[in-house]
Formats: sequence, C-alpha cells, structure tokens
Amino acid sequence: MRTIRAELDIADRRQYSLVDYRHGHSYAVIRGFPELDDDAPGGSPVQVLDLFFAGVERISCWKDLGPIDVRRAEGAERAELAQRIGSIRPSSVVFYLERGSVESYVIASRLHWAEFDLPYGAVSPLASEESGYRDAYPPVDGVVRFTE
Repeated sequence: MRTIRAELDIADRRQYSLVDYRHGHSYAVIRGFPELDDDAPGGSPVQVLDLFFAGVERISCWKDLGPIDVRRAEGAERAELAQRIGSIRPSSVVFYLERGSVESYVIASRLHWAEFDLPYGAVSPLASEESGYRDAYPPVDGVVRFTE
C-alpha cells in the first residue's frame, strides 16, 4: 500500500454515512456505500470509499449523507464559518462535505481516502492499528491518498 499526497477532488454519487468517530483518537470515518445488490451472497465484500479525517477538531453533519463533493473552505468562506462557530486553529483545514452546503463539514488536520473491498460493516483499514488487518484489506488500486 502506497500513500501519496493528492489534490482534493472527491465528488462521488454514493450514499455516505458517518461510520466511526473516536474523540480520544481524534478521527472520523465517513464511508460511501454502493447500491445494495440483492442478488449478492450474504457476507460478500462491497466496494466502499472511506474518508478518514485525522486530527478532528470539529464535525458537523448528519449520520447519513447523500452524494458528497469534498472541498476546502478558503479565505472569506473560512472566516464566515469561524464567525459562526468560533475560532478555527490556523493549522486546521475546513473540509465541506456536500455541494452547496456550509452545514456539513469536518475541521481536521488531514484527510486520507481510498476505495476498499470490505465485508459490510467492517472497520476501515485507514482506522485500524492492526497491520495484519490492513494487509488483508489493501486499497483497490493499492494507493491511499491524502491532503492537508
């Protein structure tokens, strides 16, 4: 598995859910699920897109989201959010999650993302501390992308 810095270009039509949040470890995982295939055998892996936000300072979104269009808040947009919610650390990044919405966002230090073939409900390999688990579920294309 390779990790590379990438431009933030995540726009995806899948349905998304906040599937994991750890305050003490300061991370959140938002997962994109494919449409369910009623003909697939039970326990079959599904291809998901996991968004792993590290160093989470604040999160504001519903548990379930529709399609996403992740973008960075810059300049006036960031200042406007800070005016609404209070100060935002200069080292943190504001990631808006939905097109046209300033209500769904994650403020974090970094975002990692990758597609995985996982059994339904499995822990994200991006959040796992077990190297054996991460080795068992590599990214579909072998790459984890990140931006900060």
